[in-house]
Amino acid sequence: MVESFHRGLDVYRPLAALYAAWLAWQRHETMVRPWVAVVVLAVMLAWSVGLLFYRRRTIGVVVVEVSIAVAGVLATLLAETPESIAAGQFTLPTIWAAGSVAGGAVVAGARGGLIAAAVIAIVDLIEVGRPTQTTIHNIVLLVLLGGLIGLAVDLARRGLEGEEQVLLERERLHERERIARVVHDGVLQSLAYIHRRGEDIGGEAADLAAIAAEQERSLRRFVSGTGAPDAGGAVADLRAAHGEETDLRIALTARERPDVTVAVPADPVLVDVLVAHEVDAALAAALDNVDRHAGPGARAWVLLEGDSSGLEVTIRDDGVGAQLGDVFDAADRGRLGVSSSIRGRIEDLGGTVTWTTRPGGGCVVRMTIPRTVKERA
Repeated sequence: MVESFHRGLDVYRPLAALYAAWLAWQRHETMVRPWVAVVVLAVMLAWSVGLLFYRRRTIGVVVVEVSIAVAGVLATLLAETPESIAAGQFTLPTIWAAGSVAGGAVVAGARGGLIAAAVIAIVDLIEVGRPTQTTIHNIVLLVLLGGLIGLAVDLARRGLEGEEQVLLERERLHERERIARVVHDGVLQSLAYIHRRGEDIGGEAADLAAIAAEQERSLRRFVSGTGAPDAGGAVADLRAAHGEETDLRIALTARERPDVTVAVPADPVLVDVLVAHEVDAALAAALDNVDRHAGPGARAWVLLEGDSSGLEVTIRDDGVGAQLGDVFDAADRGRLGVSSSIRGRIEDLGGTVTWTTRPGGGCVVRMTIPRTVKERA
């Protein structure tokens, strides 16, 4: 839905600029400084056409667009006669200014749309001097436009986040089923065979059979969702150290390199050793995805925030972005970075992960994690 708004505005801007130019041409003989109108309309048209090729929509783009609308409204004081302005003559941007309000609403939601509408409204009042019924009418329309479009965008984004969670849960179940099939058809049957043959041979082979039987039971619990296999010495050491704390900033800043900027709080961020290990591993997987899929020259920014109850790690890149559905379908194509290395680790800690991305708009990964992790059976 948000992308559809952007595409609609891409059509609206040049058409509104041409309409403003047509209105200005009809009254150019009565203008005091027609060249001012030419400059303003040329900038508006150039900006409108430029956004057809520059696909990123950020707060900075909205600020520039609102500034152009503000300059166009104020330039009306230079181009028109005081009598025309007092009579309620159209401003130079006319309806083009409404596009900047809609753009603010699409990028920043209801708050962005209302702020943009307020800025344009104040400038309209300055331009007209004494408010008229037409001016108040236009201001009310701008406020409704910015507020309602922004509200629709906010609701769409919340719905998308809910859909993300549903898709992630569905993908997790599919992944478990796929792993269960692979393990059952290969590893479990092999372990069962080793168990039987070891018992038949006896002696030292019986010890090997006992080990195979234990691993078989552990794997069966894992693929059935009732437990997890022993991951070996590294995890055992971490569980032994459970309860000890370490500064998460050290692990995260170690990931900094020329194309990766890491921002951390000034004070130590003490977390459980297991939490620090898993968050660092998830961050490594996210940065690996940036290296592989964000495109050449892409940069990444890592931000660590937190309080006494939990913390949040945000990874943002300026790469080529992707369709959100492609991110969630990655596991079906054999790529487990999103589903296992990132989401699986964070959810095991009791946290959540969300992705925000679109073609040409980079990708943002937000990992929310509790500072401590409960003992798991």
